[in-house]
Amino acid sequence: MPDLIRWPGTLHGHGHGPRRALAVVLVLLCTGCALAPPAPAPADPVALEGNAAHACAHWYLRLDEAVAQAEVRDAAASPVPGHRFLRVDRYHASLRDRLPDRADAPTAASVRAALMARLLALDLQARGHEIANLTQASRSALAELAQRPATVAGLVQHTRTCGQVLLQSALARPARAHASLQALAVAPDYVPAYRVLGLYPVTRIPFLYGVRRFEDATRAVFRQDPPPDTGTPRQLLVPPSRPSPVQVTPEQLRAMLQPAAHDPLGIPAPTPAQQEILFAHFAPSFMLGIRSDDDRAGALRWPAQPPSGTPPVPDIARPVVYRQLAWTRHGKASLLQLVYTVWFGGRTPTSWPIDLLAGRLDGLVWRVTLSSDGVPLMYDSIHPCGCYHQFFPPPWVRPRPAPDPHAEWAFSPAPAPRTVPGHYLVLGVAPVTHYLTRLEARPPADGTPYAWQDYDLLRSLPTPEGTHRSVFDPHGFIPGTDRAEAWLFWPMGIARAGSMRQWGRHATAFVGRRHFDDARLLEERFVLDPPPRDD
Repeated sequence: MPDLIRWPGTLHGHGHGPRRALAVVLVLLCTGCALAPPAPAPADPVALEGNAAHACAHWYLRLDEAVAQAEVRDAAASPVPGHRFLRVDRYHASLRDRLPDRADAPTAASVRAALMARLLALDLQARGHEIANLTQASRSALAELAQRPATVAGLVQHTRTCGQVLLQSALARPARAHASLQALAVAPDYVPAYRVLGLYPVTRIPFLYGVRRFEDATRAVFRQDPPPDTGTPRQLLVPPSRPSPVQVTPEQLRAMLQPAAHDPLGIPAPTPAQQEILFAHFAPSFMLGIRSDDDRAGALRWPAQPPSGTPPVPDIARPVVYRQLAWTRHGKASLLQLVYTVWFGGRTPTSWPIDLLAGRLDGLVWRVTLSSDGVPLMYDSIHPCGCYHQFFPPPWVRPRPAPDPHAEWAFSPAPAPRTVPGHYLVLGVAPVTHYLTRLEARPPADGTPYAWQDYDLLRSLPTPEGTHRSVFDPHGFIPGTDRAEAWLFWPMGIARAGSMRQWGRHATAFVGRRHFDDARLLEERFVLDPPPRDD
């Protein structure tokens, strides 16, 4: 198959119960959480006590109905069965191993409460975006039910209050809550029926051949030193600011990455100020090859009154890098990840009459995984379609052998370069394809500063008409970014191959199965031994 075809993965206490229930009802009445009469039965199978919990369950039911009718469901995290007020992603699902086996174990209550609180926070985050993306008429109907102002803030606050009520009700049933948490899981982003109908055991063979060809070609590109001068104009995007290396000491990095002493889940949670330092300290520069405006990075925006199914467009006058925190697992420990995403106008067609890989909107995702000492353990990258997954391990990280040599495992075209104080990573990005072509450590250089934006802004992006829309549909795709390759690649089990996807929905292998946000992704593929401390 042609080298131009993309192959994702390489390319791609009951004793106080009555008193507590009365207190909850009084609080709700004082804060305006009294609702219309609830449905005859609870909306959830979780056991609910008191009018307040029944009313809040009814609220979540009505909210889900409004969101479904408006088709604004946020797909970043998955619902937890039996608990409308909780959602889970792959990282948080992995934390079920922090739970003791027995619900009455000494530490079970604190771990259970901490994990359910984080799942509630995931749901509330998504609910905020969904409420903002509803029409004003839908919000007005919900406000009448909640007896709240028909504002996004008012409805979000009501949802937050009700979420806490349902959380406490669920925690009052420790055995049931424990069982629900032990069963946490996120469904794979693969379609088994596609692989059955597509005769996957047979058709994967030519696909794997294409994967290996791409890997060989990519290694050859990274081996070129110096890279060939093609005469293509280039643009260097540099971070807006970064602390001087002497201003961020190893001790400070370690302090930012240690879990809070009182956190039973052991999750690093840097403060907003510390996040600013971390994102800036490890931020890459991007050396972009430019052949057209499709190769320029920008903040995504909605055009005025776009037709249905039209994707947002980058404002190339405003180069932006979207950033977010993520986490991965190493044994029982959680490690912090810094994720940087740039968006381009598209992949320009290069063949006639059809280019299987061309389409509107394209991008690059760069991820830095940090040890608890603040040392980079891994760099890896994909495109927002889940394509082109490549790993760049530091010299002290060793790959593990693939259990199946006939599947995509952990393609590494080159090791990460050693960095010295005052040097930072520069990512070489090819024009048109936006493939990574080079990874270098360089001293700071003059370039075009990019700005920061929060990746979550894409889940509720303002429109010129004064409303809000997510750039992602309820299935986690960006409408209007489909590629013709999907008609060829569906036997590998990935729906709409080549389409841009939301974080948490990235399947990154055609041959085999792999997800970018799998909490054990790196641990399974590499021996993550950090170097000795440099104090």
